Amino acid sequence: MTKTIKTALYGHSAAVTNPDSVFDYAHPLTGGTERPNIVGLEPVSGQGATMFQAQAALSDLTDLSSDSSNAVNNCVDNNAAVLTAVSQLKDAEACAQELADQLRHDDLGWVLFFCSAQQDINRFAQALEQQLPDQDIVGCTTAGEISPLGYLQGSVCAVGFTRSGFAVETALIEDLDSFSFNSAQQLMNSMMQRCQQHQKAPMKGHTFVLALLDGMSEHEEIVLNTLNAAFGSIPLLGGSAGDDLDFANTQVVYEGRCYPNAAVLMMVNTVFPFMVFSQKHVEESDEVFVATEVDSEHRRVYELNAEPAAEVYARAIGCRPDQLTPSLCAQHTLSVRIAGEGFVRAVQRANEDGSLTFYCAVERGIVLRKNRHLDIGEELKKLLDQIEYELGDQQLILGFDCIFRLLESNACQQLGNVSDMLAGYPLVGFNTYGEHINGIHLNATFTGVAIGQRRR
Repeated sequence: MTKTIKTALYGHSAAVTNPDSVFDYAHPLTGGTERPNIVGLEPVSGQGATMFQAQAALSDLTDLSSDSSNAVNNCVDNNAAVLTAVSQLKDAEACAQELADQLRHDDLGWVLFFCSAQQDINRFAQALEQQLPDQDIVGCTTAGEISPLGYLQGSVCAVGFTRSGFAVETALIEDLDSFSFNSAQQLMNSMMQRCQQHQKAPMKGHTFVLALLDGMSEHEEIVLNTLNAAFGSIPLLGGSAGDDLDFANTQVVYEGRCYPNAAVLMMVNTVFPFMVFSQKHVEESDEVFVATEVDSEHRRVYELNAEPAAEVYARAIGCRPDQLTPSLCAQHTLSVRIAGEGFVRAVQRANEDGSLTFYCAVERGIVLRKNRHLDIGEELKKLLDQIEYELGDQQLILGFDCIFRLLESNACQQLGNVSDMLAGYPLVGFNTYGEHINGIHLNATFTGVAIGQRRR
């Protein structure tokens, strides 16, 4: 049976259950089979979705929530080691000031933010750096934001980490297309050494690494595989920057500057228990397609089963090739198996030449399976219940949620209900162009890390 939730609990006395459900996968460099420290839970069935317009779904989100600062401040414990903030102001300088005012704290050390592509990211990044000159700040552009208010569009959401509960080191990787294992090893060693100088708990079992990557770089897989090999047993997770489905200008931010074709890392060591998770809401069917002509460098499939790819895919989901909008593709994902485990491969768009562009890596000869989609709301509630069961009260849930899940929720007329569900938790994150966990690039998942309240 498909396992839709994978979690790993760290820095906690409770034992992780059901070890037989941990999946195997091929090591990215050696090709050997290894077991990441992730536990699987089992799903229930759900309903399908209907077609709608993607950009309309994104614009609808601006009406889901308002009154940003008051609502967020009501969610924040002044004694907490984690601070959250959100601003929906359109002016870059005013937005930065509002966020900074919500985050100001004598013990604030580091800030992570997720910025709408509608915002002037260059002006905003510089303004936030000026507002908080003594803090290390990293961030990225989004395809939508997630805040303690639920789903948003056109906003900036942020998390602040205090020095009393965390030791954090940040780093920038430029030129993703030339990133090597030697570079990754040097980067890991440097971050580890710096973090150990002010660590809050032993590095092993008390540390995770966040990675935000340019979502249009087309180099996520090799970079993530390389980083995962270097960081070893330290959990690695995160998401790919978006730009509201424009597919034109995705960027990461480091020290007040914006970078394309780059990634930013945060190594987080903490005294608090945390749980790394990744959830998918699909099951594979028996309907398969073989990629027979592929441009793997650009994630483009020209033929499926030796026929034009867009025609085959459209026929399988019951539409014409010219009807393959992002919203429809979100409701009809495919999967590829890696060492027996299914991973979603989502179609980004259909091209005029009859080919399909994917969000994740595709190779000639791979077998793609059509998915059956489960109910997103039901599956998400199971995950949130599992987090609460394992951690109790949470200070923060950092979430990297695929843009396709948002589009599908809207198609199922569940968007408001899912947003309201998220608003009941201390959740900050963004809608991505891809998620990742332990070196594996994913689509159509909700991936992240939850941090508990209890110190160890």
